[in-house]
Amino acid sequence: MTRRALVTGASSGIGEAVARALSAVGYRVALLARRQDRLDRLCAELPKVEGGDHLVLPCDLTDFDAIERATATLAKEFGGLDLLVNNAGIGYRAKVSDLDPANLRRVFDTNVFGLLLTCKAALPLLKSGDRPVVVNVSSVVGRRGIPGQAGYSASKAAVCSIGEALRIEWAEHDIAVATLNPALTATGFFQAQANPEALPDPSLETAAAAGDVAQEVLALDRKPRPERSLRWKWRLLGILSILTPRLADKTLVRRLGGEWQVPKR
Repeated sequence: MTRRALVTGASSGIGEAVARALSAVGYRVALLARRQDRLDRLCAELPKVEGGDHLVLPCDLTDFDAIERATATLAKEFGGLDLLVNNAGIGYRAKVSDLDPANLRRVFDTNVFGLLLTCKAALPLLKSGDRPVVVNVSSVVGRRGIPGQAGYSASKAAVCSIGEALRIEWAEHDIAVATLNPALTATGFFQAQANPEALPDPSLETAAAAGDVAQEVLALDRKPRPERSLRWKWRLLGILSILTPRLADKTLVRRLGGEWQVPKR
């Protein structure tokens, strides 16, 4: 049976790579994002699969009515859903002292509230799915906050918490919920942000390819696990942040360099 997938934020970056990877192995994919022109172009490039055509769902995730309309269309066209990939997200680099309230609200509206409301709207479809799986794309900074990105880090920490709650809430429906935490990915994610060069790059090593992250999504659908953080240095830093926060702070400051200082107390 052809597996049916919904990918949010599918118009570029990780979302586009996930859509291409899924369709390449036979998934029927619904593409959801704000930019219909990009979705139409991507949809036309995806290989044909058994079970029907791929689906374009132009939608602003900050509009719950739009989310409900999109999932209603998905129900009509697909009949159910086997995989939900909550990938849509907005990056934001700014020190707390420089935060713009409108930009911060946009980050949380998309990264947190949009994800939650997509899950709510998609639940009936997942209930009727075959071995349903949800993959929430968070970030390594959701497990270890980064200076200069407090707002973005907080939004991704919320995504991690949502995954922890949903794993238990949806166990009664036999819906597996996984959280994927990529490190810096070569997608131009922050390029649309104001002053993207104002703060140092948060990577502890070179950027990963979006296609590599997409393969992790495929692996989680085939064999779900509660959480997967990419790059061992980030996994270690997350553990250190719990067990010995001061050492984690020192390690992070040493890696980032620049203007950041180790807390004295």
